[in-house]
Amino acid sequence: MAIRFDVKSLAPGDRADAIRELSRSVNGRIEVHLPRDPAHLRVVADINTVGAVEVSGIHWNVAGLRRATAPAKEDMVPHVFLVLQESGVTRFSQGGKRGVIRAGDLALIDNAKPYDIFFDGTVRAVVVRVPTHVLGLRSSLLGQVAAARMGSERPLIGAAAAFFARLARHQAAVGEAEASLLAQPCVDLIRAVATTSLDRDDLARGPLHNTLLQRVEEYVRLHLAESDLTAARIAAEHHVSVRQIYLTLSRAGITLGDWVRTQRLEECRRELASPVHRFMTIEAIAHRWGFASAPHFSRVFKAAYGVSPREWRSEQAAD
Repeated sequence: MAIRFDVKSLAPGDRADAIRELSRSVNGRIEVHLPRDPAHLRVVADINTVGAVEVSGIHWNVAGLRRATAPAKEDMVPHVFLVLQESGVTRFSQGGKRGVIRAGDLALIDNAKPYDIFFDGTVRAVVVRVPTHVLGLRSSLLGQVAAARMGSERPLIGAAAAFFARLARHQAAVGEAEASLLAQPCVDLIRAVATTSLDRDDLARGPLHNTLLQRVEEYVRLHLAESDLTAARIAAEHHVSVRQIYLTLSRAGITLGDWVRTQRLEECRRELASPVHRFMTIEAIAHRWGFASAPHFSRVFKAAYGVSPREWRSEQAAD
C-alpha cells in the first residue's frame, strides 16, 4: 500500500498540525519542530508498506524531531528506523552518541528510546522502519550503533544504500506479491548493516548470505555500463568466492553472462528509442553500455528483438 503526503495540498493554517500528525503516526508521540512560517513548509512523503517493513521517501524542511522520554507501551510498537541520507545534512543524538550524516550515509535509531534529530535546511532521505521484534536484535546491541554514521565507503553500507534508494524510487510499481518477497531481504539487510557495524560477524553472516542475491543484482545494475563487470569483480566486492556468486545466481535461475547482456541490451534499446539520445551514434550507445564491438552488438540486438538497432531506432522515430 502506497501513500503520498504533500503539504502543498493543504491550506497554510492546516499544515503544521498535519505534519505533526504524520510524524506521530509513524514515530509515536514525539516533538516536531517546524519553521515559523507555515507558507514556507515543504514536506513530501511517499510511504509504502513492504510486509512488516515501511519504506518512506521524504523531502522536507522540518527543523527537528525529539523524543524526550521513552514511549508508553500503548503509544507504538517499538521499532528501529534506518535513515539513508540522499541530500542535505542530518544530526542525530541518542544514548550519549552523536552522528552527522550526509549524502550516501546511513544511520540507525531505536525509536523506543529518547533521541534528537535535527535537519540542516531541506533534506531528502529514505527512511526504512521495521518493528524491533522482527529485526531480532537485543536492545543493548542496537544501543551500540544508534545515531552513529555508517559511511557508504564500506561496501555493505553502499550496497544497502543503493538497494533502499532504488526500492524507494520504484515503490509505486511494487505489487502486493513482490512486496511480500522483498520484506525479508529488507529486514536481513538492516540486520546485516547493524551487526557488521559492530564487527559481529557471527550475527551478520546469516543476513549477509540471505541478501546476497539482492545485493549482487543491485551492484550489477549500478555498474552495468562498465566493461570489466566480471564474476571475479562482483565476488571481490561482496567478499565471497566466484563459485558462491554463480551458485547464488543459479539458484535464482540466473546465468550471469546472459543476464548482464540482457540488461545492457534493454538500456541500449531504451536509449535508441529516446529523443534525448538521437544525436548519439548506435556504436556510441553500444559502447556506453559495455559492448566493445558494434557488429557483435548488432547481432545480439537483432537476435533478442527481431530487428537491427538501426531499424529499431527508425521505427521509434517514425511513431
